[in-house]
Order: sequence, then structure tokens, then C-alpha cells
Amino acid sequence: MTEEVYNIYQDNDTRALIRFHICGTTFPDKTYQISRAEAKTYCIEYIEEGKGTVHLNDETFYPCAGDSYFLHAGKEHNYYSNKDDPWKKHFVNVSGKLVDSLAECYGISNIAYFKGLNLGKEIKKIIEIAQKGQEDHTSELIAILTEIFFKMYKHGKYTDDLSKLGMQMKDFLNAQITSKFNIELLCKHVSRSESQTIRIFKQLFGITPYQYVLSKKIGLAKKLLENTNLSINEISEKLCFSNTFSFSNAFKKRVGDSPQTYRKLATKWYKDN
Repeated sequence: MTEEVYNIYQDNDTRALIRFHICGTTFPDKTYQISRAEAKTYCIEYIEEGKGTVHLNDETFYPCAGDSYFLHAGKEHNYYSNKDDPWKKHFVNVSGKLVDSLAECYGISNIAYFKGLNLGKEIKKIIEIAQKGQEDHTSELIAILTEIFFKMYKHGKYTDDLSKLGMQMKDFLNAQITSKFNIELLCKHVSRSESQTIRIFKQLFGITPYQYVLSKKIGLAKKLLENTNLSINEISEKLCFSNTFSFSNAFKKRVGDSPQTYRKLATKWYKDN
């Protein structure tokens, strides 16, 4: 893992209100991965290049160049670079009562992903301050952090309506998992053109509606293979694949094993455990 990491100096008396821990830059590395079972700090990160995956408790998103995200303290953090296009990103880790209050006051206590929000300028300012060494710049750092929260607040307000629309799309698609995918029905449901529908869904969730439905179909297929005696052909028909070959090919591409092999391995696992 290649990173430039800087400790942020503060006097003891300023740490009681807010603690700026570390900041720095992560350089492209396909093996990069961070895991925290219950994070003690908030992490604010801006992606300058590349892309990756972020798991925050049960939430998953796929930020890429030009995006920012805000990982909340007290939650499980697990994030990693895309192996084919690893990210370069800038980050700052903070904690304290003031950060808790800012997140609540600005209404972003439950918002983590800010698609298209550029926080690079602000985070780089913090990095520059940290590079100065043994000087307390807490008041200046708080001003920059407040600017970051205000930008997240404004961006969050803009995306709130889109988020509601995204949930409408997801709810509709979840009810269509055992039906043949039809983008026209989804577009009609949300009163958007096909290009708008796909663009908004991908902006919010990092994948297209078709990719979302396909992942759900494969997930359901795994459960059916594990828990029923339905044949491969019957499962294919139940999930509205065009034919068994198409189902098996899609399943192997995403799971790594064919449906037949997956069922044998799952059966063996249940017997052994």
C-alpha cells in the first residue's frame, strides 16, 4: 500500500472539542484495502483518479474519480481499490463532539456517498497545514471542516430528490426479479426517459438497472440452488433467463462456478457443517 500520511498537530486543550487525527494521499495500488470493525473516527475522502468499492455497514457504493464520501464513526468501514483502475484519493480522519454536532446539524448523519462532489481543494488545504508540523492550527482547520460540511449539505439537498427517485426505482426492480427485465416499464414507472433513468440510477448506485436486476437474479438463484430441488432449467425459467445456457453463463461469470458446481459445493458444505 502506497500512502503519504501526516499527523495533524493540536494542543491538548483543543483536542477536547475536536480531534484531527491524520490526513494524506493514497496512491494507486490494486491491493489497497482498509477494514475497521467499529470505526472510532469519521473519514472524509475525495477520489482524484480511479475507482473502488466502499462498504459501510450494510450500505455499498462504488465511488470513482470526482466523487467524495463521508464514513461515519461507530460504523463498520471496509473499502478497497478497483484492481483494474485503482484510485488515488485524499483523506482526513476526524472525531469529537463538534464533528458529531456538525453531521447532525447539516443533516448528513445518514448520508455517506456524494457523487460528483469535489472536496479535493479543502482536504488538500488540511494536508498542507499538517505538513507545517508542530503548530496548532485548530481554528483554521475547523473553518475548513465547516466548509466541507456545508458543501456536503448543499450537495445532499440536491441529491435528496434523486435518492428518493432511486429508491422508487429499486423498489420497482425488486418486485420484478422473477420477471423479464424491461427498461421501458421502469421508465414509465418513474416518468423518465431511458437515458435519464439509466443515468440517474448509475449515478446513485454505481451500476445500471440491468446490472442491478441481474445481480439480484443471481443472488436468488444461489438461494434456490442451496435450498430447493429445482433443476437448473427450472431455475432458469423461474428467473426469466432466455435459456439455460444464458443463465449458466451469467451465473458462472459472477459467482465463479457453474450452477451445477455451486450446488454440489453448497450441498457438501451443509453436510460437513
